[in-house]
Amino acid sequence: MPQARSGLPVQRVRQALMQGLACLWLFACLCAGATLHAEDARRSPHPEVIVSAEWLRDALARAPGEARPVVLNASWSEDGVAREYLSGHLPGALHLDTDRLETGFPRWALRTLPELQQVIGELGVGPEDTVVVYGERSIAAARAWWVLMYAGVHDVRYLDGGLSAWRAAGLPAQTAANTPTPRLFSARAREDFLISTDEVRRRLQDPSLQLADTRGWAEFNGLTSGYDYAAFAGRIPQAVAVGNADDSAEIYQDAAGRLRDPQAVLTRWREEGLDPGTHELVFYCGTGWRSSLTFLYAYALGLPRIRNYSDGWLGWSTQHQPDPEAKGPSPGWRQIPSGNPVESPVPAVLRPR
Repeated sequence: MPQARSGLPVQRVRQALMQGLACLWLFACLCAGATLHAEDARRSPHPEVIVSAEWLRDALARAPGEARPVVLNASWSEDGVAREYLSGHLPGALHLDTDRLETGFPRWALRTLPELQQVIGELGVGPEDTVVVYGERSIAAARAWWVLMYAGVHDVRYLDGGLSAWRAAGLPAQTAANTPTPRLFSARAREDFLISTDEVRRRLQDPSLQLADTRGWAEFNGLTSGYDYAAFAGRIPQAVAVGNADDSAEIYQDAAGRLRDPQAVLTRWREEGLDPGTHELVFYCGTGWRSSLTFLYAYALGLPRIRNYSDGWLGWSTQHQPDPEAKGPSPGWRQIPSGNPVESPVPAVLRPR
């Protein structure tokens, strides 16, 4: 019988090789299966993220000792007074001042992750809690929802219709403020929820990425910046207009503040030219509020690759330089073009001044 160089019979060498190849094949299958399972999880729809007043009523009525959701009213404080919250809120709800999520005038950019997590901890929220957010403005609640999810809270829900839906269901509200018990918040952020200006710039010509502009028609076409504190109008090149997500437009929510059917929204997006099946979708608006609402829809639908460009048009188009002599939309700050490429469909001489 012929012998292999090692002195082992050729048949045994072949058997060993076949067994080795089989092990490699099995290992590859297991790895592929794990990857597929992970991808399937990312693609899974999340309809449970949008809840009704009745669902919340039942969740809050759980027996003592059972976990109940933390309820947050997302609204801003004018002159330090939380008028929306104090005029009436859900029983037990805490106030999340949306100003605390941003850097403030003149930029209104998203705060750093450690700062956001500190705010969440001061509300007494932990990463393992179920949190329900609502607000008189859908985009304020969506912004809070997105920030909490991005910062690492595992289970955040959006109350459809907010306080109006709660009252319409015959449920009581309260006006007395509730005080949180602060705690240390530590969690792993969902980094894939966010995309930076640097990455958008770097991938502007990437055919696998689509920019979804969630601003109004006049903003998209360069007639107005859309913000009284923003000087420049226009859009990011190659962006697709998917409809104004502001409450007043009533495209993504009705007059009562209830969200539209997510499947109908997806149909609209496809008609506008978005292709979630083959593209990574990046939603943007002016400063990240409206894009948070469209991100919420995309997450509920289970679209596989979605990001929120929170810097938005203001972060893309504008740099701020301190200047005590500056007037205009940002007194004390001079606005200069960022140098990033922009599309301004309306000639400069025709734009409002």
